[in-house]
Amino acid sequence: MKEITMENELILQPQEENRLVALRVSLSKYCKELHPKKIEDVFLSSEPSIGTITKILGETCARAVVVYLLADALEFFNATETMSDIQAAMTVDLIIEEYPYLKLDDLKLCFKNAMKMKYGNIYNRIDGQVIMSWFRSYNKERCAVADNQSWNNHKANLSKETSYTNGLSYEEYRKELERRVEEGDEEAVKALSISNEIISYLSKSRNGK
Repeated sequence: MKEITMENELILQPQEENRLVALRVSLSKYCKELHPKKIEDVFLSSEPSIGTITKILGETCARAVVVYLLADALEFFNATETMSDIQAAMTVDLIIEEYPYLKLDDLKLCFKNAMKMKYGNIYNRIDGQVIMSWFRSYNKERCAVADNQSWNNHKANLSKETSYTNGLSYEEYRKELERRVEEGDEEAVKALSISNEIISYLSKSRNGK
């Protein structure tokens, strides 16, 4: 669910407001009720983002919920070499600073993926560097899914207006986005930015960077 902003005021959808109320009532219950299975589930959810929680409920609440979700992951791994309280607090602040747009079920899914060793073996060591690498990997996958959804939505919209949708290439899709950006289409700006990020990431991966 998207947030709607007017000037400096943050206006939330009713479902998102309800989730914030639930978070305020019981942080532990709220976190335990988060069960995302894939990134598409996150996109469809009404869970608030870290930035929204910070603005509406305050930094203390935002830190508390990230700490709770991180603590679950640390308990699961039970690594011999783990973080001190100070290191954990610094890592939590980095997550809040770097990924304010991530929802709480994003965090839950990222940690769940890490528990499944999707981001590699921890070799009995967890520190801030390891955790931030999880989030970089998750965020790249999230952007790729968002880019793919944007592409599919674009094709679906074209299918309502034209008969040549099936022959539209990805390059033509990007050219169409660039045209819409020049016309001031904000959604096209976002879609093209995501697409550029994925292309850059794939290029670096091919070059071994």
